[in-house]
Amino acid sequence: MSRLGLVVMLIFLETTMLWAQSPEEGSSSWATRDDSGDEVVTNLRFYFHDTLGGRSPSAVRVAQASDTDKSPILFGALMMVDDPLTEGPDMNSKLVDRARGLYGSAGQTELGLIMAPNYGFTDGVYSGSSFSVLGINPAVQHVRELPIISGTGLFRMGRGHAIAQTYSFDLKTGDAVVGYNVTIVTYPCRWFSASTKAPKAVEEWFQNLSHRKEKLTKLHFYFHDIVSGKNPSAVHVAQANTTFTSPTLFGLVSMMDDALRVGPEPDSKIVGRAQGIYGSAGLEEFGKCNGSTLSVLGRNPVFHDCREMPIVGGSDVFRVARGVATAKTIWLNLTTGDAVVEYQVMVLHY
Repeated sequence: MSRLGLVVMLIFLETTMLWAQSPEEGSSSWATRDDSGDEVVTNLRFYFHDTLGGRSPSAVRVAQASDTDKSPILFGALMMVDDPLTEGPDMNSKLVDRARGLYGSAGQTELGLIMAPNYGFTDGVYSGSSFSVLGINPAVQHVRELPIISGTGLFRMGRGHAIAQTYSFDLKTGDAVVGYNVTIVTYPCRWFSASTKAPKAVEEWFQNLSHRKEKLTKLHFYFHDIVSGKNPSAVHVAQANTTFTSPTLFGLVSMMDDALRVGPEPDSKIVGRAQGIYGSAGLEEFGKCNGSTLSVLGRNPVFHDCREMPIVGGSDVFRVARGVATAKTIWLNLTTGDAVVEYQVMVLHY
């Protein structure tokens, strides 16, 4: 069992309150939606199953600092998760999708988990939609509130909060079930399908936004991710002990400093750089803008023809930005893993 999981679960043991009444027997209502006003308010209730033990854990430790194991709260431990989300607390209740991403111990003197998961859905009208969370989970508190920073599909440019409370845990394995009560405020979007992820459809959606006062800027560039050769722009920094036996390399974390170019050619003009981390979180499956940045946090289903990811912020010209990035793979070398991805970006900013 992961020591991080044990620390978190033991503290939950001391602080847990009764989460909430589970959905009535026979009910499939885990989501409600009020679109009667200028903005849409959606409430979601579901259960998050975090499995640390057994033969097929859904959360694995992928990295740690040199002194992590000396810390009483495992400061520096980093976990990759692919946790199922269900309608009820029973693992066999209706699956509404999965939470994929990272969490880690980010407190030196008291337990605080930095959470960066993406919650995606496959049920009903919410199929294909997702929202992203980024914030600190103060695990010693009875009730934890996490910020929702953006989303895709029906939750495009959503903002809101998630209230989390432990429903149950297993001291032997560290496995936990956590209830979520989520409120998201979004712009009106009456329907959603795979076709609405296409760049043209996204642009039309932005143009038709009501009560929009911000500036609208459109960017088009190519992201060059080079993992081979003498000078790769993306390098592996961590992995789980089972990563290289996984068909999806689950748990692999890479640090990147990738060129953004005006075209797919490797010698085309560089307009910026993408710097940060990305990881495999699936068990199965400039000119005037020089110096400005955009931040993306969300799920990238890389084998889909067209992917939508939320823009959750920015700096300089794009300060307080919100928007959508659509990505399409132009070229992929299956031998080296090198790729060229076309991005089309729609951003609202002040």
